[in-house]
Amino acid sequence: MSSTASQQSIRSIMRRSYLSKVDTLNILTFCTHERYEQGLCKTGHNFYSINHGKTWNTDYGLIPANYQQIDIVPWHVNFDLILCHTSCERIMVAKQIQQLFNIPIMRHTHVLPDIRFDVQSQIANFNAIEVDHDCFISRYNMEEWGKNLSKTTSFIEHGIDTDFWSGGDSHDRENVCISVVNDWPNRDWCCGWKLWQQTVGFNSPDQLPIKVFGSSPGLSEPASSLEALREGYKKSSIFLNTSIHSPVPTVLMEAMACGCAIVSTDNCMIPEIIHHGENGLLANTPEELREHCEYLLNNPDEARRLGDNAKTTIINEFNLNRFVEDWNKQFFNVIKNYGK
Repeated sequence: MSSTASQQSIRSIMRRSYLSKVDTLNILTFCTHERYEQGLCKTGHNFYSINHGKTWNTDYGLIPANYQQIDIVPWHVNFDLILCHTSCERIMVAKQIQQLFNIPIMRHTHVLPDIRFDVQSQIANFNAIEVDHDCFISRYNMEEWGKNLSKTTSFIEHGIDTDFWSGGDSHDRENVCISVVNDWPNRDWCCGWKLWQQTVGFNSPDQLPIKVFGSSPGLSEPASSLEALREGYKKSSIFLNTSIHSPVPTVLMEAMACGCAIVSTDNCMIPEIIHHGENGLLANTPEELREHCEYLLNNPDEARRLGDNAKTTIINEFNLNRFVEDWNKQFFNVIKNYGK
């Protein structure tokens, strides 16, 4: 047995003993998805985010108190895990750090293979990079990357802070279709910019009543705060989602938690969450999407029913308590099994 293997075995034994006595972990990470990482911070652990490739954008949410951005890894901290939210060059940085700290790397994948390029090559390259544990945001996501559930592969579905999104003041809803997308015109391939334009009749005499939040120069600006975004959802009768290649947009689930009636494309993981006619309306053509929007604009009672059911779905199945519990279980399992 090599000295490295011996050190790894010793550290694994010590870690398992150590974990039985602590509740708070020290986790190295890289900023990727601010709103998602806000939810992760609810686990109560200490997150140290290495400034490599991206830093936290406060337009998308405030930095939690237990999330610290760092330029240099503090070697005096007893780190337990490295968490990467992408499979880019940050994995290589993580592997260099792993050699020094001898801790597991957990790769959490939010995206799908990019359909603009060769999908099979992406899947092969992804799986060629070995990590200690692969985690995904849904079973659908996991299987699209050629993975199956195992000791070293799992998925954790989104969790929404229903105390926040379902709380706040109640408003009389405006008969308007709200959408929330960043850099929309440049992300048509995944976010359905052209599909949205066709659906709402953008800049035409028969344009539907619309409201848009998100950083898209010339089109829209981000909400000034999460509270302002929540108010935008709660003031709108319909949330219109035209995503084409996204497992499930977080904003879609936030809007559901706020009680919006959902009109959405029917793809990826979305039909696992939204059941047509029960807690939203689904379609994939601009004609059908527009028909659904017009129907709900003209039938506020039905919009209210679908919105109430959407809110119930998030509260019961995609709440933050379940999300935090799933992540904590996974964190400790990955660390305990490292080196076995």
